Amino acid sequence: EAPELTLQDLLPMAAEKYPERTALVMTLAAAGRLFSYPVSYRRLQRDVERFAASLQGLGVQPGDRVALYLPNCPQFVIAAYGTWRAGGIVVCCNPLYVGREVQHLVNDSGAETFVVMSSLYERLKGIRANTGLKRAIVTNVKEYFPPVLKLLFTMAKEKKEGHRVNIASDADTWWLQDLLRGAPPRPAPVDVAPEDVSTLIYTGGTTGSPKGAQLTHRNLVSNAKMLCLWNQAHEAQDVMLAVMPYFHSYGLTVGMNVPIASALTMVQIPNPRDMPHV
Repeated sequence: EAPELTLQDLLPMAAEKYPERTALVMTLAAAGRLFSYPVSYRRLQRDVERFAASLQGLGVQPGDRVALYLPNCPQFVIAAYGTWRAGGIVVCCNPLYVGREVQHLVNDSGAETFVVMSSLYERLKGIRANTGLKRAIVTNVKEYFPPVLKLLFTMAKEKKEGHRVNIASDADTWWLQDLLRGAPPRPAPVDVAPEDVSTLIYTGGTTGSPKGAQLTHRNLVSNAKMLCLWNQAHEAQDVMLAVMPYFHSYGLTVGMNVPIASALTMVQIPNPRDMPHV
């Protein structure tokens, strides 16, 4: 039988049992070397709780849609599990979408909150006035880089590759790390049931514009638990290489939820087309 759990239950269970185990590893290839930055289950749980509290402080209510426009990175996991912790619904947005595709997804889903990588922020700015968005949260890919790589990135690539943006004059727009630093340690409790919708994943099928498929907490928890059994995953021992993108149903379940459901370590690949890196 599928457990009577919601997605917001999975991470606290793993963090309570294995707080010091590495939950995720951000990996990047640069200058012929492979850099990595581990995040423990304790740290991940802390940031998720603070992000959920931040959303509540910004006025996000249970059932509200929060769109994620991010590649595979720690911020995606934090934003997704933080949204579920606050009772919200995650709307998965392909980071390859151009402005008109993002606009359709936002308007069709009814998303009022948008979490975006800084390198993609200009696309959001170009369509924001044509949507019902009330707030935007911006994150820079370097926030979870190891210190040496963060310095090299800031000096050599951040501005040239469009990661450095100025949001100071943009209304209702915040940096993710500023929100985490200023948030209460825990959000207010919310009632979420297994049959409640947790996620909208947009699928084009064969014709027409992409449509949001509604996935409940029960759908995704049972998927994750089933796959843990089928894979014979060794709890708090195995490592999962997360190459498939999290915005996709396969990546969301297998690459992100399965590791957390069994306290595995997920190794994140932001660009799956970089085959030497993989």
